[in-house]
Amino acid sequence: MNKELLNYIKQNIFPEYEKYYSHGMIHISNVIKNSLEIGKEYNLDEDMSYTIAAYHDLGLKVDRKNHEIESGKIFDKDLELKKYFTDEQLEIMKEAIEDHRGSRKEPPRNIYGKVLSDSDRDFDIELLAKRQLATSIKNFSEYTEFEQHFENCYNYLSKRITTSGHFNLWTNNKILLEKRNKFEQDFFNKEYTKSVYEQEFNRISSDGTIEKIKNYYIDY
Repeated sequence: MNKELLNYIKQNIFPEYEKYYSHGMIHISNVIKNSLEIGKEYNLDEDMSYTIAAYHDLGLKVDRKNHEIESGKIFDKDLELKKYFTDEQLEIMKEAIEDHRGSRKEPPRNIYGKVLSDSDRDFDIELLAKRQLATSIKNFSEYTEFEQHFENCYNYLSKRITTSGHFNLWTNNKILLEKRNKFEQDFFNKEYTKSVYEQEFNRISSDGTIEKIKNYYIDY
């Protein structure tokens, strides 16, 4: 991979996520790791995959509802990237960022978008609890009890299941399919899922994280 490109992203893009909580560097690093891993099966360009994953959530500071479009705009305006990619590559990358949203009904326009969308999935209940609860706390200030936040989180994610009874994947990557099946088995045990979320809620309630989510972090 291009070390100059990686250094540019490390120095200029990753710091943008410092005030993101549910979409902070833990999430971004996980998406990068997934993208590179899955991308190998499709012989994707590693520099492109890495960069797409690094930029994909920047738009959350502009507009949560349309963050994928805003992220694409931020990516498109970064003229530094022209040093490392052709115009054709940049267009493919922008489309991938714009198409990554998990609730999207139509397939992403290119394989990079499909890989990014699938890599963005958190098939890990403990990580998902951390991210979902933060988003619920940020968006639903009227909720004061754990039960309210949990039901909100659980119902939201349940609606993401397709008619096939599974969370949608565009690539049907073997590794992700295994992670998804294990995740679904755990997730649909609602009492187990609730216990994981409650443990996380108690943690962030006692260590001051909830106040930081409300007043410091800017992602929704």
